[in-house]
Amino acid sequence: MSVISYAIFDSSLGNILFVSRDNALIRLIITHDDPSIIKNRFLMEEPDGIEHVKPFLNIARQLDLYIKGEKIEFHVPVDLSDLPQWTRKVLMEVKKIPYGKVKTYNWIAKKLGYKNGARAVGQALKINPIPIIIPCHRVIRQDGSIGGFSLGVQLKKRLLSMEGMEF
Repeated sequence: MSVISYAIFDSSLGNILFVSRDNALIRLIITHDDPSIIKNRFLMEEPDGIEHVKPFLNIARQLDLYIKGEKIEFHVPVDLSDLPQWTRKVLMEVKKIPYGKVKTYNWIAKKLGYKNGARAVGQALKINPIPIIIPCHRVIRQDGSIGGFSLGVQLKKRLLSMEGMEF
């Protein structure tokens, strides 16, 4: 039986809920909700979830350094097995985009063998359960405009700006 663990950390982006299954990150949620609300909402979804801070200290430290502007390549085990196969392929390709670089939705689609799959890539990124760690903010439109972001376009601009890119 799988063990679901979680922890909530405060950051300059808001409160961050980390969720893992068998020590692999499955979800990262950034919100401005009170930690008690986050915890109660999570436990309604996962009543057997275990609050355990220690396993998340490394990823929380990496994320904090990233938010402070340090060049960080995240080394975190992730589990995307709950997602459709296409979404997993897209997210694993996006995970390879290095700090300070961007790719287009169309580039990702072509890389995965789908010449006209830019919209499908966008739909897959929309449900990315591990934003920032899987850097969907580094994917932009073919015309060079910023595109969407599940955590909001303003945060996408902020993250890209931290990585040395302006839009």
